[in-house]
Amino acid sequence: MLRMKIAFVAGAAVGFVAGSAAGRGSYEKLKAQTVKTWNDPKVQEGIQNAQQTVREQAPVVAEKGKVAAASGVDQAKAKAEEVKANREEKKADKKAEKLAEKAPADVVSDPAAAMEDEGPANHRR
Repeated sequence: MLRMKIAFVAGAAVGFVAGSAAGRGSYEKLKAQTVKTWNDPKVQEGIQNAQQTVREQAPVVAEKGKVAAASGVDQAKAKAEEVKANREEKKADKKAEKLAEKAPADVVSDPAAAMEDEGPANHRR
């Protein structure tokens, strides 16, 4: 967003200079105003304050970035493990279904069934 504003201001300045009938005079006037503004003690103080703030906050921001990156890595690993476990569970379910389809019809395959109920389907009590 800031780049767009700077580009717009720069474009407006170029357009002003290029489109001005007095061309060079307008350019010199604009240049003098820019230099005057840049050299203003309040502007320079603001620039120095901003630079100092960046110097002070850069390590804090860098540390927060490291922590956030590490957290992201941990979350990605956890999600990968979850996906892997789900994939393995689905694979085991499919394998069990195939085995159940191949099992003879007279085999009781309900693990909740009592032991005396096991055996041929037509031999139940």
